[in-house]
Amino acid sequence: MKLIDGELKETTGFITRDRQLRIGRFHQHHVDQLPMDISSIEYMQKTFPSAQIQEIRQFLGRFGLKGDTPKQQIQTLSGGQKSRLVFAEICWKKPHLLLLDEPTNHLDADSIESLIEGLSTFGGGLVLISHHQHMIESACEEIWVVKGNGTVERFDGDFNDYKNMLLKDMDLDDEDN
Repeated sequence: MKLIDGELKETTGFITRDRQLRIGRFHQHHVDQLPMDISSIEYMQKTFPSAQIQEIRQFLGRFGLKGDTPKQQIQTLSGGQKSRLVFAEICWKKPHLLLLDEPTNHLDADSIESLIEGLSTFGGGLVLISHHQHMIESACEEIWVVKGNGTVERFDGDFNDYKNMLLKDMDLDDEDN
């Protein structure tokens, strides 16, 4: 993911990105990097200075941050609320491509379903790293697997096929031992 979003530079080969490409990246430790001593509204105002407070409040409300919650210091929010704030920030930017690393961490079942629903209507590209089977089955059209040698290959089948292949490989390994 760091190569895709430009955080790391390629050591061989090359990557070409359209200069207009907007990438939204959520990584599993993103919520730990939020400023804890300001509110969600203040955070969004600092991030998007031209936005009006009412516009920010309405937008945060779409992510379940309603009432007085957006006025509270970020440190008082639950892990799920912090994640929803990060998702709101990402969506405000209207990305073409989403890079999501363990996006279900800190989310309750209803929030996970809302995320899946949002991803199903997202018109851009999605790269998802997750251990959440339901999320993968619901949000992904293709499975790509990182092999032990670092290569990445498209898996021909759905998530259940992939899981069954892994279980079969584990059984073969057990028989060999």
